[in-house]
Amino acid sequence: MRHQWILAAALSVPLALSAQSDTVHIFRPAQQPDRIEVRERSTISYYTDTLISVVSSPDSTAQQREEVIYADSTDRKGHYIQAYAGFGGGGTGYRLNTPANHSGEANSVNGSFSALLQIQYAYFFHPNWGVGAGLWFTNYTSHAHLRGNYLWADQTDTDLELHYDHTASVTRWRERETIHTVGIPVSLQFQYKKDDWKARIFASAGVAPAFPVLTKYRVLSGEIEHSGYYPAWDLTLDKMHEFGTKRYENEPSAKGQMAVRPQVAVFADFGALLPLTEQIELFLGGYFNVAANDANGSERHPVGWKDETFSFMDPYEGAYATDMASASHPWEAGVKIGIQWHHIAAPKHNMIDYYDYFTRVDTTVTTLARQDTVITAQEEPVIPAHIQEAADEVEKFNKIYFDYDSYVLTKEAKKYLSSIVSVLNRVPDAMITIDGHASSEGLRSHNEWLAFNRANAVANYLINQGVGYDRVFVIGHGSLVPNEENVNHELPLDRRAEVKVVQKQSEIQ
Repeated sequence: MRHQWILAAALSVPLALSAQSDTVHIFRPAQQPDRIEVRERSTISYYTDTLISVVSSPDSTAQQREEVIYADSTDRKGHYIQAYAGFGGGGTGYRLNTPANHSGEANSVNGSFSALLQIQYAYFFHPNWGVGAGLWFTNYTSHAHLRGNYLWADQTDTDLELHYDHTASVTRWRERETIHTVGIPVSLQFQYKKDDWKARIFASAGVAPAFPVLTKYRVLSGEIEHSGYYPAWDLTLDKMHEFGTKRYENEPSAKGQMAVRPQVAVFADFGALLPLTEQIELFLGGYFNVAANDANGSERHPVGWKDETFSFMDPYEGAYATDMASASHPWEAGVKIGIQWHHIAAPKHNMIDYYDYFTRVDTTVTTLARQDTVITAQEEPVIPAHIQEAADEVEKFNKIYFDYDSYVLTKEAKKYLSSIVSVLNRVPDAMITIDGHASSEGLRSHNEWLAFNRANAVANYLINQGVGYDRVFVIGHGSLVPNEENVNHELPLDRRAEVKVVQKQSEIQ
């Protein structure tokens, strides 16, 4: 009977082992047999063994961690502030024609130095395309040259009361004309860069309503020789009373204001953007602008130098105001230098709630007697410290979330996976499992397919980033395994893939 009881006790051990999956049973045999019996040349040793039952139960505590989300600095879409200075040549954009009473050398207008200051805001709605609006201040400068002989026929000599022809011979006449405007440029902008380029191509074109704020002319030098021809005497007088040589640059009408209309300028820029910092780029290029409409608002009249002596002439108000002046289209072209500042959002700091899981262990010791020695030993794997550190670090951001019914990686998911890649590069002997999951919505077969594709998308990304394909194992669970952190049962938190670090393939379940 005693042998039957011992046999029953021994048979009950494997039954106990299979009854609870969270219980581990370990036999510890006695060092010496309690009693030895010899039956028909057989030796039966009776041992008293210790059966240790280790019962584990899961528990958890609420924790918080800080999550930092960095803006993508390579994304060219967004807000820009642009500031430029331009230097080159330009002019008031008109020419001086030859009047009917003129003879001799032709008049001319030459361009001069021009400058531009510009600041504006731009928004790029596409990595390559954007719109901008701002303010510029610019000047257009020309030098007018008057030459030749100007005739006023059949005039009355106030002293002799005789009729004569008055001639004014102009030499060395140089006049500076300047138009300062404030413009409001509105532009379409384009930027482009290949991956292997250091610089970025930049171009813009648009229109700018421009308003004159300061317009003036100034005679820098000019000499007029007045003479009169008297037909009655067939005589020319040149050095008496109103006749003779007169320097004009010091006369009151040698300087004054010009009548200039508002303009609509068209403009274009083209150049290169050279990176200085993550947010600032240097622009080097060229620019051009020209007024589309006639800017000359003068009541144009024949050239003259009216004063008390020459009352029969028109007043002088600059070459721009004479009937010799053609339509005026102020223009400028030159080189442009400036900076472009790209707004990049500050990192976002979020506090994430999660549960820190642990296991409570209870130990039960039972003494059993058995007939022979059976030793069951299970060696727990010893995880190296560097593998455990990698596993702990990856666990902080190992959940990769997906949009509804999608297995496409989001920008946020790629940032998390980039951090995992850096951990795996430091620990080349660590392997990973990728478990794909789906929410409870939809058909089971579709969710299994979706979960596998989510895990596979993560695996492909890691492999493309340099993680060896033999270190990555993919498992799809469908919607059978809910998110342990999803205490509020929110469906978006179940659409995920989880990355776990393991030491070797035998640990992959």
